[in-house]
Amino acid sequence: MAEEIQAEHLNDEPLGRVLDKLYDPGLTEIFIQVALSATDRFGVKMDSFHLDSS
Repeated sequence: MAEEIQAEHLNDEPLGRVLDKLYDPGLTEIFIQVALSATDRFGVKMDSFHLDSS
């Protein structure tokens, strides 16, 4: 059974490690992969698109 997330689990150390792991491959590349997966999953037409991750 998965451990439930407690407030004390959400501190700078684990969050910093996750951000470091996301930074290494590149946040833009990760965002693009997530966006493309969402378009496939939800059937979004890709006639044209604008990438704005802000």
